Amino acid sequence: MDGPGELRSGVLALAVLSQLKEPRNSANLIRILEQRGLLENPSTLAPILRQLEKQQLLLGDWDGARDGLQKYYTLSEKGADTFSQMTEEWRKVAEELQKLIEGDGSDDID
Repeated sequence: MDGPGELRSGVLALAVLSQLKEPRNSANLIRILEQRGLLENPSTLAPILRQLEKQQLLLGDWDGARDGLQKYYTLSEKGADTFSQMTEEWRKVAEELQKLIEGDGSDDID
């Protein structure tokens, strides 16, 4: 792992996928993620969106009818499946990490 940046990028990708059950543009995503304290620098969102689109996890659609020409993103079918898998993995990791942080059960492993 390359450090906290890689972890934050993975968390941010999961957060983005969680918000794309309905079409959203990047400005809307930035607002949501900043309000939750998950996005420190708005310029980090564009590369994540491009990567998720390249992986076919989301669909991008240019729409000129709303506030000028903007790209709106939604989950693809593959993205929805991946989001479910990532969410399950996140829950498992978070549970085990919480146990380690609290010192619960660390003596049980040989």
